[in-house]
Amino acid sequence: MRAGSSVRTLNSVRLSAVSSASAHSCAGRSMTIAIATSLLLVVSAAAVAADTSNEAGLSEIVVTAQKYTSTIQETPISISAMTGEQLSAAGMDTIMDMSREVPGLSMRYAGPGQTEYEARGLASNGGAAPTVGFYLDEVPLSPPALAQVGKVVIDPDLYDVNRIELLRGPQGTLYGSGSMGGTIKVVTNEPQLGKFDASFRGVLSDTEGGSINGGGSMMLNLPAGNEVAFRLVASDSWRSGWIDRVVLNPFPLDPPLAQASPYARGNVLAAPVEARYTDVNTLHFYGGRLSMLWQPTDTVSVDLMALYQRMTMGGYDTFDYPPGADYLAHYEAANVPEPISDTIHIYSMKIVANLGFADLTSETAYWDRQESQTQDASESTSLFTGAVPYVAAPWTENDLTRQTSQELRLTSRDSGPLRWIVGGFYSDLNSTWQLYSANLFYAGPGNETGLLGAANNPYRVIQYALFADGSYKITNTLTFSMGLRWYSYQSQQLEQEYGIFINGSDQPPPFKKTQASDHGYNPRFNLSYAPNTNLTTYISASKGFRPGGANQIVPPPNVPPFCAPGATPTFGPDSVWNYEIGEKARVLDNRVSINGDFYYIKWYGVQETLLLACGSQFIANAGDGRSYGPELEINAKLTDSWAVALSGSYTDAKITSPNPLLVSNVLGSLPYPGALSSCQSASNCEIPILNVPESTASIAVTYTTPITDRYKLTARVSDSYVGSAYDASFYFGIRLPSYSIANARMGLSGEKWTVSLFIDNFTNKVAEFTANNTSFQVNIPYLVRYSTNQPRTYGTQFDYHF
Repeated sequence: MRAGSSVRTLNSVRLSAVSSASAHSCAGRSMTIAIATSLLLVVSAAAVAADTSNEAGLSEIVVTAQKYTSTIQETPISISAMTGEQLSAAGMDTIMDMSREVPGLSMRYAGPGQTEYEARGLASNGGAAPTVGFYLDEVPLSPPALAQVGKVVIDPDLYDVNRIELLRGPQGTLYGSGSMGGTIKVVTNEPQLGKFDASFRGVLSDTEGGSINGGGSMMLNLPAGNEVAFRLVASDSWRSGWIDRVVLNPFPLDPPLAQASPYARGNVLAAPVEARYTDVNTLHFYGGRLSMLWQPTDTVSVDLMALYQRMTMGGYDTFDYPPGADYLAHYEAANVPEPISDTIHIYSMKIVANLGFADLTSETAYWDRQESQTQDASESTSLFTGAVPYVAAPWTENDLTRQTSQELRLTSRDSGPLRWIVGGFYSDLNSTWQLYSANLFYAGPGNETGLLGAANNPYRVIQYALFADGSYKITNTLTFSMGLRWYSYQSQQLEQEYGIFINGSDQPPPFKKTQASDHGYNPRFNLSYAPNTNLTTYISASKGFRPGGANQIVPPPNVPPFCAPGATPTFGPDSVWNYEIGEKARVLDNRVSINGDFYYIKWYGVQETLLLACGSQFIANAGDGRSYGPELEINAKLTDSWAVALSGSYTDAKITSPNPLLVSNVLGSLPYPGALSSCQSASNCEIPILNVPESTASIAVTYTTPITDRYKLTARVSDSYVGSAYDASFYFGIRLPSYSIANARMGLSGEKWTVSLFIDNFTNKVAEFTANNTSFQVNIPYLVRYSTNQPRTYGTQFDYHF
């Protein structure tokens, strides 16, 4: 049985949920569009009326989203950013913390290192590449290609970062494949020449239902002469758990699989408890980053960086339903711990040479990542094999990923009306998915080891690209920009799978090879109008794409009625066209900024992962879709003491033209066809895209006041709202409820130090982020493992800058 096998498909879940999605009336959609359009017009008029600046107003954030230095307000694309100082003041330790306060970004989450980011409704649960690009400085970090836990990216240490940039919409021209929904860039601080600098942070907290958390971070900047400087950053932190692991003996029998119904699990609360392991989802994170800057001349600089970080967890941030959030526990039929580890090494070299007319930049990088996790499948495996009482079945997944990349580009230095960038890119990604489970209880002829299943599937994709991007000032207020990227890729998968659920043998068969390749172009067009320094408006059209790839080979049918008619050895690329209108305005003497946009995306050839009744899966281009909605950010400095930040978005994302072959042959073959009837008779039914909240909103209020000439008091309260979304159990559609998470903190600062008190999640909300997001062995209809957040946590933070 392949890990994650089930009797459902993601498409079937979406089809079962379509009746709820259609409840959004046309009138409601029209009102949303009307409000967004009216807002753009009002803001534009207000900003045109005043062309003043005030140093006491809002500060600018410098970004490099378009590969040259600019500011958020000057950059005519949809972008959000937070500086390292802002992240520290808000107590944001992860990108997920930041994502709650910016519009347009959603995620599938089951704990640190288990996050899959999505933007503007473009889910990435299918295919072998993400829909949101992820960069650490200039290093593209791809998630594992075949991992059944999803397109999960690393959680980098955010201590001593310069800023985080979130680019919304396709970035296919400058950032290439996997950035068709947007791009996240974590920009670290570079070493500083001729200056000694150091800082330290210590954190201590306590979690309700858990225990003590703590950690420390430090930064050291050391000059070595006039040409060289080093910067060292190191962190070590511990987070307590709050999820219990409960072993039951005997485990209450679930109904036979053929009689399955939603959540008809045996009564785990009434069963005898053999062992209870409390607060198992602990987290230990440690790592460091060493950078060196060498500047031999005024025109040449060399940046070297090496990063190491390791994360270990004792279990998942998930609870079982049934019995639900009141118990925050995982119930097992056998004593199977579920450890997780994630280790990454990153090495990069950046060389910049000033050629006079342009800067020549070379970006070379290599990284490797090893993820390992074990999950309890005793309940589900015994149901499929008929073993009673339930037999221990730990399944271990290893994802080994490494990538080499090289980018070479020329960026113009002329300050005239024409600015341009030309360059080339190469990457070589190797990602191997490994799986193993065995128990001598299942031993027999030809399978003396009792091998349930094993897999060793190396996947490789090589990409080449050439790109050019530029802008031209037609007048002092009107600028036209465009770009084009040519890309080519070749992918290959070697597949080796065996065991009871595959071929009945514990001997590895020969590798099966599947290949795919393609090439194409990604253009973008942008027209911006900036009548003064307080207003930038723009209209744009841009294309993004993900590469296609090689499918895992579907075995012959072995479970009635059949396995996968229409399954092909490869799947094609998917792509989007994004059409957008937006504005960025500063009003009231630069005390208020209002940045808004409205976008419409057409999605072609949506890549979907289909999980089939015969215990296999394949990826297919499931049809075409669309996504649209407004996004809004408002920052206001009401007085010298009070500041408010507001953000919000609405997303309507659907597959509008599903592949008829999949609807009629694959979906129609499943044991629960009643849920599909609304789409089996229509060629243009609308299927909600999974894990996309319909609406998000956030508010943060900050108060700052001097206590004396030497001390300053700062208080901040924030609340983030995430609307409901569709998700998939392995058999049934799920509507995730909306939730709000509120935080508060207060700090006292001196010249070199800050002491802060904080309460995270002070309403003690238990949110249901996703259903079975990383639970690759929960493949029975009785059980859902919901990923959730940390309970109310009180703590203190101390920062010192030498």
